[in-house]
Amino acid sequence: MIKKIDITNPEVSQEVLNIQIPSYNVEAKIIDFYDIPPLKDTVQSLQQCGETFFGHYLNKELCGVFSIKTDGRIIDIHRLMVHPKHFR
Repeated sequence: MIKKIDITNPEVSQEVLNIQIPSYNVEAKIIDFYDIPPLKDTVQSLQQCGETFFGHYLNKELCGVFSIKTDGRIIDIHRLMVHPKHFR
């Protein structure tokens, strides 16, 4: 089930970070570049990013996350991540 999540909640932010870091580490390894900005995020930086977050839950476990920013009629996808154990 996909639902909007409250990124300002520290526990939720930590859950998102627990998906973001492993997910982006896979990308970093593939491209052999570990200076990807999402790998530097913290709970606080996620809480202050100004993005709207949505999570995909499987049996109450957060498995994937995406975030968007809107500007009028424009929707910009900022993040799209899936925990590596849920790849494919």
